[in-house]
Amino acid sequence: MDRTERTERPARSGKTGQIRRRPGVRMAGGRPPVKPFKLNYRMVLCIAVLVSLLLALIFFILSMVRGGTIKGLNEQVATLTQEKDALTAQVTSLTQDNQTMLTSLAASLDEPTAAETDSLEELIPQLTEGVYVVYSTGSQLQYLRVPEGYLLDRLNAYRDDAAGFAAAEGQAPACTYYVLFSDRVIGLAQGNTGFVSMDRAATGSATSTPAGMYDLVAAMFA
Repeated sequence: MDRTERTERPARSGKTGQIRRRPGVRMAGGRPPVKPFKLNYRMVLCIAVLVSLLLALIFFILSMVRGGTIKGLNEQVATLTQEKDALTAQVTSLTQDNQTMLTSLAASLDEPTAAETDSLEELIPQLTEGVYVVYSTGSQLQYLRVPEGYLLDRLNAYRDDAAGFAAAEGQAPACTYYVLFSDRVIGLAQGNTGFVSMDRAATGSATSTPAGMYDLVAAMFA
């Protein structure tokens, strides 16, 4: 065989004439180039509109809730005001009725007795049977025995009102009225002040007195 004879290579079927495409250029590290981000303005606008609608809805709901709460509070205030006015009217009416009854009871009492002494220390031992009230005019002492009934019950209630008696500083004030119980003497001055003597003395330590007690005793000598 002639060496110059060359062996013919079979042609590659289907690949003849095809052009090989070179792969795209890759960046260092083997990563493809990053495509530039394109801002979608329509999407941004839609999001902004949705956010605006959501905020408007929230504000609307809050305003409705607030309006309902304020309306409810106003109604409660109006109701409480009406109840307060009704209670005030009842208290005023009861106070007037009580004052009327007190005046009637005081008018039914005997005339005060003028003491033969102007010394309370000398008068106290003489008044032991029952409960007495004494009025000091400044120059004379007058006294009354309190009968059974409303007036005596009120005086006993004042006597037993421990919260109405609170120790005060200083000396006992000059008292206008005195209540002589079997176990104590209570002096009464204006301003709900006075003294309490647990040994039935004519004076004692300064203390506050229950509100209304002074007026009750004063009404008996009116």
